[in-house]
Amino acid sequence: MNLSLLRRPLLAVAIILTALTGLAFVVSGIAALVANSRTFGLGVAAMLIGYGAVLILIAWLVLRGRPWALGLIVASSLLHALAVGSFLTSQDRTQFVLMLVIAPFVLATLVASVLAVGRGELQRATDGTAG
Repeated sequence: MNLSLLRRPLLAVAIILTALTGLAFVVSGIAALVANSRTFGLGVAAMLIGYGAVLILIAWLVLRGRPWALGLIVASSLLHALAVGSFLTSQDRTQFVLMLVIAPFVLATLVASVLAVGRGELQRATDGTAG
């Protein structure tokens, strides 16, 4: 694991927010399991926990210096941005407000990861070049 990658702001934002998003999905999955232990609840919980674990794994792989994993952060943050945008059209006020709270974090992850890929931040950090 290369913790020096966290000294590069774009990579740090993308890695940390992706890991935190994964943790939020895992916690949501556990909450879904506790709230509804029926078959539907188990399936939802399994999907949320599994997806959260995958996001945490992706963040860890970027820390290990895997450039393709940074592309997966871009892809997942695009997916999250589309989901938040879709939920913002909801008539449910609570859901709308929750998406407004989540949106800045999703956009920060998206922008940081796209800029990190475009600037070759991961390659610079693993090669030891400044910039």
